[in-house]
Amino acid sequence: MISIKNVTHTYEKETVLENLCSEIKLGSIYGLIGSNGAGKSTLLNVIDGIFKPLSGEVLIDGINTYENPVLKDKIAYVPDDPFFFNSYSMDEMAKYLNQVFESFTMEKYKEIKAHFPLESSKKMNTFSKGMKRQAAIIFALSQSPKLLLCDECFDGLDPVIKQLVKRNIIAEVEKNNMTVIISSHNLREIENLCDVIGILHNKQIILERSIDDIKEVVNKFQVAFENPLPDDAFSEIDIISKQSKGSVTELVTRGNKDLVKAKLNDLKPVILDTLPLSLEDIFIYEMEANGYDFSKILV
Repeated sequence: MISIKNVTHTYEKETVLENLCSEIKLGSIYGLIGSNGAGKSTLLNVIDGIFKPLSGEVLIDGINTYENPVLKDKIAYVPDDPFFFNSYSMDEMAKYLNQVFESFTMEKYKEIKAHFPLESSKKMNTFSKGMKRQAAIIFALSQSPKLLLCDECFDGLDPVIKQLVKRNIIAEVEKNNMTVIISSHNLREIENLCDVIGILHNKQIILERSIDDIKEVVNKFQVAFENPLPDDAFSEIDIISKQSKGSVTELVTRGNKDLVKAKLNDLKPVILDTLPLSLEDIFIYEMEANGYDFSKILV
């Protein structure tokens, strides 16, 4: 378990994280969502032990990550702006990392590299932003890390390469029980990859949900009735959102889908349809139910 306990961190006298708490299961893929400047990179640096929080702590299986070289060797970090020695080729950079990180192996590097369309003998200063990001992901996975931290790792990648990266990450999770934390400002980009989504806003994680749980309990229905219903007609249904357009009403509900549908059927509707909801739709409704404007949080 990764335990983030009451973490507060300041940057240039500005509080970026404040009493932030979360628990992330080992072997899971966690999506950290937030607008640019919300503090996602700072949180990843605190988890990695690069930054020491002003207060609070981050524990991995009960061990503090800060100033712990043994634990850090098991953590791989793909930053938003990867750094490489410009005069090095990708292969030369891999040999350097092999000397720096005990967990990095050339065998694993060759295995992962073979999946990507990069010319590893070329100098890295000739690589595009997307190519450098691919290289950073290859180097990170070559450590066979127990924890992989990715900061906007899909930015600059074309759709084919994005899917390739996702497949490689999923394969390592399944093979080595690797834990992954991926930050992004784009929920759609990672919704099919993550087990849990957490939204970082106002220096804290304001909403955290399992993907399976939220998709199971949040549903959207379209209903219409022959005659107007009394105001308390839906009192037994947990309604997140209700919008009427003429005689048709759209309801977003929380609860077991079949049970909610049965309660709606008891009201004798002339129309009762289940409408599709994307994960982004679900989070928008959840955020609104919690008093937040989703459009102002993710831009």
